[in-house]
Amino acid sequence: MVRVCLILVSSVLWLVSCSKHPEEDSFKQIQLHWNPVDEAAESSEHKDKCVIDITSKVMRDPVVLASKLVEISYEVFYQLDEKGALVFNGLCGDTRFSDLPECSWQTTCTDGSASVVKFHNER
Repeated sequence: MVRVCLILVSSVLWLVSCSKHPEEDSFKQIQLHWNPVDEAAESSEHKDKCVIDITSKVMRDPVVLASKLVEISYEVFYQLDEKGALVFNGLCGDTRFSDLPECSWQTTCTDGSASVVKFHNER
């Protein structure tokens, strides 16, 4: 009888502890759609490395991670500046969210390494 009570109490405690501490799902679906402004930007030898670096930085940025949006889709436009660096501008594809800080960002990439991604509330 005591053993049954202990098992029952243990089971109840386990269920209560699980219900009090639900795991939070912090996964965000982030899509980046890359749009060259001109052929020079598209054919830049560093473009692919820049795209990889920028994708990583955007996905890890605290502004994006703190977003209440579960899914963020960016239209990213890029072009070469006068010094030959690639300049990337990201905008949320859904204009309903254009006022959110995570919906507008810019970064410059030189030799395959991007500078800090600056979201519009940081400019």
